[in-house]
Amino acid sequence: MPRKVRGLLLPLAALAVAACDAPTFPAEDGGAYDFTFETDPPSVMRWPAGTTIRIYVAGGQDATRAVVLRDAFLEAAAKWESAVLFGEYRFAEAASLAEADVVLFWWGDSPPVDLEDCPPERIADGLTWSCPDLAQRRLIPFPVNGQPSRVRMAMYILGSHAAQPENVKRLVLHELGHVLGIGRHAPGAADVMAPHAPVDELSPADRATVQVLYHVAPDILP
Repeated sequence: MPRKVRGLLLPLAALAVAACDAPTFPAEDGGAYDFTFETDPPSVMRWPAGTTIRIYVAGGQDATRAVVLRDAFLEAAAKWESAVLFGEYRFAEAASLAEADVVLFWWGDSPPVDLEDCPPERIADGLTWSCPDLAQRRLIPFPVNGQPSRVRMAMYILGSHAAQPENVKRLVLHELGHVLGIGRHAPGAADVMAPHAPVDELSPADRATVQVLYHVAPDILP
């Protein structure tokens, strides 16, 4: 079974990775926190600079719940895009699974991708995970209805949160940070990437972290 990258932890594995380059861009004030995945040595996973990350929002059959999830994605995407100054990445809503790099869905609904070979090992309020091919240093796409796809990350929000749109927005904002490649939780309670933090806006440290991340050479590519 493929190994998994979930939320904030890449399983320890014998993986020869290149040393991270020194950041070439001075991040905003706020002090970046550690964004690496916990391999030995630590590794960096991020999208190539300039990537448009296409996310398919599978909101389900209930129109009200679907709007809650889509609105949360659009708002979170705009906030993370505002954190970088040179278009290092952008988000776009995919019209179909065939166009998607990432899927976002309610946990409790039928998953839009096949998870049999790469299921989440724990259930949380929100979770992001993927399956890396450590030898190739790439993420393995999830199948869709048994067929190959381009979806390389799965992200869910626990369906019981659907009645609390503001909470969903916070959870999606946090999970999109993991999608971008922030592999650990932030140490500060005021940071979006802190665990269980009721934070609505990116902190200076969140912004500094993603700025540094996207000016460090990646060891693993989606």
